[in-house]
Amino acid sequence: MFDVVIIGAGIVGLAIARSIGETTNKSVLVVEKEESFGRGISSRSSEVIHSGIYYKPGSLKAKYCTLGRDMVYDFCAKNDIWYNKCGKLIVGRHHQSEELNTLYKNGQENDVSEIQIIDKKEINNLEPNIKADIALYIGCTGIISTHDLMAAFYKISQENDHDYLFKSQIIDVRKVDSGYELNIENAQGETEKALSQWVINAAGLESDLVAQMIDENSPSLRYSKGCYYKLSSKWRGAFEHLVYPLPDEKHGSLGIHLSFDETQMMRLGPSANWMDEKEENYDVEEYLLDQFYSEGCQYIRGLEKEDLSPDYAGIRPKIWMDENPMPDFYISHEQEKGFPGWINLIGIESPGLTSAIAIGKDIASWIT
Repeated sequence: MFDVVIIGAGIVGLAIARSIGETTNKSVLVVEKEESFGRGISSRSSEVIHSGIYYKPGSLKAKYCTLGRDMVYDFCAKNDIWYNKCGKLIVGRHHQSEELNTLYKNGQENDVSEIQIIDKKEINNLEPNIKADIALYIGCTGIISTHDLMAAFYKISQENDHDYLFKSQIIDVRKVDSGYELNIENAQGETEKALSQWVINAAGLESDLVAQMIDENSPSLRYSKGCYYKLSSKWRGAFEHLVYPLPDEKHGSLGIHLSFDETQMMRLGPSANWMDEKEENYDVEEYLLDQFYSEGCQYIRGLEKEDLSPDYAGIRPKIWMDENPMPDFYISHEQEKGFPGWINLIGIESPGLTSAIAIGKDIASWIT
C-alpha cells in the first residue's frame, strides 16, 4: 500500500515527487513506461523558461508560468544547474505593431517583468543579424538544461525513499474503499498490483487514456508534432537572445523561433503539424526544409538553405474539445466527479517546463 502513486516521470511528475518528498513523509511510487526518467516529451522541447506573456490572464497557464518562472531560476541557482537568463525578442514589421502592443498589454496583466517595445535601432544594437522594424523585448525569458533539472528532482525524490518502476505501464485501475487498485505491467511483462490512497496522473502523451480508465468523460488529447532544424557551426554564438516571430494562431503555436543550447549551437523550431494518429513518431521530415528556410529568412539576415539540417522532433499533447484545441492545462482533483484522491494533469504542454515547480508545490499541498 502506497500513500501516493505518480504516473509519469517527466518534468511534471518529478517536480510533484520532489515537492511531496520535501513537505511530507508519505510513501510514493512513480510508474514510468520508459527505461529512465525524462525520456518522453520533457526531453524534446526548446528548453525555454517562458515569461508568461502569451497566456490568457486568469488561465492555469498564466498562473503557473508566472509563478514557476522565478521558482525555476531560484532552484537552478541554489542547485548549480545551468541556465541562461538571456532574454527574448518577439519581432515584427511596422504593420504588426498592434499585435505586439496587444502582447505587451497581456504581459502587463500577467505581471511579466522586464518587458518593453523597442525600435529598429535598438533591435540592431542587441542583435545585428536580425531583420525587424519593431520588437517586444522580454528580459525574464531564458533557457535551461532540462535534463539537469529533472535529474535534480529525481535525486531529491530518491533521497526521500520514493520507489520507481521503469519500463512499466498502468493497464487497469479500479476504485476501492482504500483508494485505488492499479494493475501494472512491469519490465518483465508481468502484472503486479499497487494500492494507493492518491493517484496523480502525469502521464504526458497518455494522460487522457489513463484518466479515461476511471472516467470515460475525461478530456481527450490530439498530438501536435514539432520539428527542429539546427543551424551550421558558422552560426555558433551568433545570437545572444532568443528570437521569436509573432504567434502562429492558425496552428496554436508560438511560431518557428530561434533558440540555442548551452554550447551556443543555434536551432530553429518547432514547426506545428497536427498528427492524424496518436503515435510517437519523432522523425524529422526533410520536406520541411523549405518551410524552415522561408520562415527563418523572415527575420535572420544572411541565412542560407544549406545552413539548415534536421535536428530533432517533439510532440505536444493538446486537449481537444468540440473539434478545437483547448488553450489551457487541465489540472483537477476529481473529487467532485466521485473520485477522491485522483488528480489529473492533462494537456501539460508548453509552458509545462516553466510551470513544473509551481504545479508540484500545489499538488503536494492538495495531498497534505
